[in-house]
Amino acid sequence: MGIFLTKKLCYLFIILSCFTSFCVTPSVSCFLTIPWFIQIYDGIPNSTISVHVKSKDDDLGFHNITYYNSYSFHFCENVIHSTLFWADFSYGSKFVHFNVIDDKVMEIIGGILFAKSHAYWLMKEDGYYLSNKSRAYDDPSWILMGKW
Repeated sequence: MGIFLTKKLCYLFIILSCFTSFCVTPSVSCFLTIPWFIQIYDGIPNSTISVHVKSKDDDLGFHNITYYNSYSFHFCENVIHSTLFWADFSYGSKFVHFNVIDDKVMEIIGGILFAKSHAYWLMKEDGYYLSNKSRAYDDPSWILMGKW
């Protein structure tokens, strides 16, 4: 009985070790969910865009992005696929608030289980654009998602 109990404890330890490494170390993998990488670019010449990104559980703080620079963050989508991050953007006298990641964005981008998915946002003078690939700012394949 002692050997049987020892084997059982070893298997339990191995399973818990694997589970812990998936959950605690998001850079390795997200356990049963999609890892997301979000990048927000300033595509407005001679500007600084102020960005404040939040979710129900996390406040990622205020960030200033200058022309041709970006702010990025990553996360593991929750198990029930209801992850939501929103942001407030402002530059000069312009202001806009929108969801940088939600069901609609995930559907447009198309996340793949266990593979890192990317959502790229480009802030331009005429609005904000979405892409699943990093593209040149003048690439016409950026999707216009809204206006300032």
